[in-house]
Amino acid sequence: MRIGELSKRTGVSERSLRHYEEKGLLTSKRLANDYRDFDETTIEQVKLIQMYLQLGLNLEETARILRCLEIEPHLHDNPCSSIITLYEDKLAEVKKQISLLSHIEANLQKHITLLKERN
Repeated sequence: MRIGELSKRTGVSERSLRHYEEKGLLTSKRLANDYRDFDETTIEQVKLIQMYLQLGLNLEETARILRCLEIEPHLHDNPCSSIITLYEDKLAEVKKQISLLSHIEANLQKHITLLKERN
């Protein structure tokens, strides 16, 4: 299927699909007219990429996971230790961001309270 069809079927822009391909996350064959031709399985690959991006992973981290999945296709039965480490690192990063945002929230609330008391 051509890139426009893949875009329609996945809801991902053609520009993003080209970027994923450039980063090695997707592969296509080139037709005689130099158009990209993606396999039907690419739809699931794009959905996986989107899922990992929604988890807060970047494309490099996503590529690491996808490479692991190629090596160990039954990820859920026997996950790559590198994926577990990656998830743990991402979780620690998210917790740190939550802590920072909670601190900012508390400071904002204090300032709002002080300003309201002055009025």
